[in-house]
Formats: sequence, C-alpha cells, structure tokens
Amino acid sequence: MAEIPTLNIAWQSPDRVSGLICGDDALMVYNSLSEQARTGLKYDEPTKTMIGSTPFAVANLDVLAQKYGARTPNLRDLSRPEVMRIAEDKHYIDSRNLVARSKIDANYPKNNSLLRTIYELAEANLGKIGDTPFMIEGFSFDSAPEDKNGYGLRLVPSDNFRVIQDKRLGGNYDGFKFSEVDELGLPKFSENGGSRTWWTRNSGLARLCLGRDLNLFSSNGILASSNDAGRVVFLK
Repeated sequence: MAEIPTLNIAWQSPDRVSGLICGDDALMVYNSLSEQARTGLKYDEPTKTMIGSTPFAVANLDVLAQKYGARTPNLRDLSRPEVMRIAEDKHYIDSRNLVARSKIDANYPKNNSLLRTIYELAEANLGKIGDTPFMIEGFSFDSAPEDKNGYGLRLVPSDNFRVIQDKRLGGNYDGFKFSEVDELGLPKFSENGGSRTWWTRNSGLARLCLGRDLNLFSSNGILASSNDAGRVVFLK
C-alpha cells in the first residue's frame, strides 16, 4: 500500500478531547458514585456503558475525573464542538453547574434544603445576593440520610467554588435565540437571533444541560431525573 503523503500546513487541534463513560473502566466510574448520587443512572454490561445523567453524578464524577487529568463539563463546555457532536440528535449532557433564582422552590420543594446551603455559600462569597439569579460551580455532594425531604444529599463546596451572577440566567430570557456564547458559556443575544434556544425559569433551583437539539436548558428543577438519552462526558 502506497504511503500517504503529509501536508505541512497549520493543522488545528481541538481545544478539548471528550469521551463518554464507555469501555473497560466504565463500571469503575459508575461504582464510584454513592447510591444517592447515581439515582436514575444504570450500567449496561453488554456495551460497557454508563447510561443516564444528573447534575449530582456530574458534580461527583468531576472529583474522580480530576485524578486522571480530566474533568466533567461546565456551562462553557456545553457549547464546544467536541461536546455538541456527542449530543446532537442523540443525548442530553448535564454540566456541573446549578442555577439558583430564589431561596424557595415552590414548584420543587425537594430543592429547598440545597437552596439554603447554596444561598449561605453565595452570600458568604459575594455578600447580599438580591434578586439577580446566579450559577454555581466547584462543589460535590455527600450522602445526607437526615435529609428526609430532599435528595438525601448535602452540597459540599470545593476550594474553587464560584458564584456567577448574571441577568441572562433569569426567566425574562426564556426562549431567547442565540448562536454564540461568551467565556462563561452564557448566550450572546443579538438582534439577528440565532440557531439555538436558551430555556430558563423564573424561580427555584435548576440544572444546566445541553439538549440533543443543541439548545441550552436551565428550566428543569427535577435534579434527580434521568433517562436513557443522558450521558456523562469527560474532557481533558
């Protein structure tokens, strides 16, 4: 077979390498999660694949991934081509962020114990929060059997815990169109609209995820919900 010649041009490497939890180490990754943190997820033995996704799993698996020089996605990563290719027409992918819009979640009361912790941490970080919604990053979850009215999980901040306030996280921007995102991964809205949609809600706590239609969702307050379309992604 003839040797294929090479071209000496400015080839561009991807910013990140992404991968699904599939292969010989997938069961180890799945088993690293506590029973509470893997609610809604399952391991498929024939394909050696972890199926499903929740923000609880994504946050806790970030701790594991970092031991191997990898990480789970934040909001910015959800708009990287490497991640969008995995999601398109197939999967939804959660980020390791959560969005808080009020101290009480009237629609999903199970979120209220987490919201108490989140607001305490946010106010310690930024001072008085006010009404501007915010997202958090840099945390994991420990088992909390005493949390009978919630998810049985306690939010634990890491050393790189961050609070980002931005009005675009509010319900007033629900349904807005965009094509580009800023350095935080938040949509850059323009008069020309765009090919993607930003979905939000007015109050409570919500996850941040990329849909199979490549839209960004911050409207789902049921943090433990998962289905077979969900996938956890690692990046490095």
